Amino acid sequence: MKVFIYNADGLTIPVEVEPGLPFKFRCTEEECGKEVVIEGVVRHAEEAEFTRVLRNTIAENPDFKKILEITARNLIFEGKVNGKEVILPVESFDDFAKRFLDEVLVLR
Repeated sequence: MKVFIYNADGLTIPVEVEPGLPFKFRCTEEECGKEVVIEGVVRHAEEAEFTRVLRNTIAENPDFKKILEITARNLIFEGKVNGKEVILPVESFDDFAKRFLDEVLVLR
């Protein structure tokens, strides 16, 4: 499953994961503007837990306020980003595309 991990060292990082299985992903300086190493697990979460993680992420980095619009609130990342323990909101590519298209169609 392709997903976006939000606020991974201040970035939105696209990764391919199997929910529930540990993974390690390295984004090079050339790809991301700085080296980012992500290791942990993307797992399913209850909406209340996702919402708590989302609000904590936005409180830490207000640049991510736009992700309040995420409608499929069921995936989070738990692990380390560049060695720092984190819990971050995650959105599948499919859910992102649907949300994007719904927004574009509403604006017409």
